[in-house]
Amino acid sequence: MKKVSLVMLSMLFSITIFAQDLSLDKILENYYEVNGIKKMKDVKTMTIHGKSATMGQDFPFTIYKKRPSKFRLEVPIQGATMIQAFDGTNGWIVMPWTGSTDAKDMTPDQVKGFKKETDFEGPLYKWKEKGSKLELVGKEDMEGSEVYNLKLIDSDGDITNYYIDADNFVILKTKSKITVRGQEVTSETYFSNYQENDGFVVAHSIETKNNGQTGQSMEITEIKYNEPVDDSLFSKPAPKSTPGVSEKK
Repeated sequence: MKKVSLVMLSMLFSITIFAQDLSLDKILENYYEVNGIKKMKDVKTMTIHGKSATMGQDFPFTIYKKRPSKFRLEVPIQGATMIQAFDGTNGWIVMPWTGSTDAKDMTPDQVKGFKKETDFEGPLYKWKEKGSKLELVGKEDMEGSEVYNLKLIDSDGDITNYYIDADNFVILKTKSKITVRGQEVTSETYFSNYQENDGFVVAHSIETKNNGQTGQSMEITEIKYNEPVDDSLFSKPAPKSTPGVSEKK
């Protein structure tokens, strides 16, 4: 794996655009090219390892993604494993801290969020085919970096602004407004430490803030493409038998 700084990305992607303002189509074209988005069609599975910091504690995690729309997150916690999974239609979750290791169905809002996580190329790729609306809000300054602000309204009506570096065409921040249980929730996610692996440029440091306060930070340590991933990982397991209670014949 090779680390790629934003300066190196700019050198690798030699476009003489500097002070030139680009159209929405050109911004997207450059974004697809730099990040390897179009080549993603050849990727059938992804296995992602990393660690997450939440409320002062670090937890390792593993994410499995498989086409067409499967997703699984595993987080070991005190000898047990928290699991969140989506099988392409339904979502389920195992929460060992509740005293049970049985899988429970996700809420509709949770399912909606995890369904979006299964998009290998991301919401900006073929956005029209996905029933979304996209507009270029403009060019602005973000902490000393010039960024293009793209506003996406997806088919669920959720709004996300993508702040794409104007020199290197990687996403530096997203600002999302989603509806959860009938209420609008706003969050900001910052992306940094971009690294190149197998022709794909991916942020390895991700920080999410809610109302300006850091809610979670993630560090990706390894990404594997097209590793075998069994479909059974995404299927909801049957409830375990209760100890001391005999099953009815």
